[in-house]
Amino acid sequence: MAKLISKRYAVALFELAKETDKIDLFNSQIELMYNSIKEDKEFLAVLNHPRISGGEKFNLFQTIYKDNISDEILGLISIVVKKNRETEILEILETFLELVRDYKGITTAYVYSAIALTNEQLTKIKQNLSKNLNKEIIIEASVNPELIGGLLINVDGKVIDNSIKRNLEDIKKSLINN
Repeated sequence: MAKLISKRYAVALFELAKETDKIDLFNSQIELMYNSIKEDKEFLAVLNHPRISGGEKFNLFQTIYKDNISDEILGLISIVVKKNRETEILEILETFLELVRDYKGITTAYVYSAIALTNEQLTKIKQNLSKNLNKEIIIEASVNPELIGGLLINVDGKVIDNSIKRNLEDIKKSLINN
């Protein structure tokens, strides 16, 4: 239910951004807000605190962001706070950013490897994925020693598992079945 509500707000803001030709402006402002809120645990605690009034929470947004975000975004925050949905703000902002990436043909590929990959390796992976998916790719790389070796890539809901761990599991299943 919360995901549906968050999507409604994000879609409304996205449609407004398209209508007013402010997609890039809103995207950069939302990105700034999203990253700063996500990293500030105290700010999140204030947003989630039931005894702090909506007015105080909105004033906090105005104080922090008034020079960095447009009136339209501040208006959205006002509505969200008035509806007591401030706990959904991060999800709303994240959903908006996803809508912009989809609109621009950008997707994120999550690349897991047993050891850290070099920039050259990540660039090759990015180029191959971009070519095959016909999209701009953002790489999010992380290390997962459990893979033993190889790669596990998750992009657009698809999983490419070419890890040694997976290969060993396949061999094990094959031996058990025979």
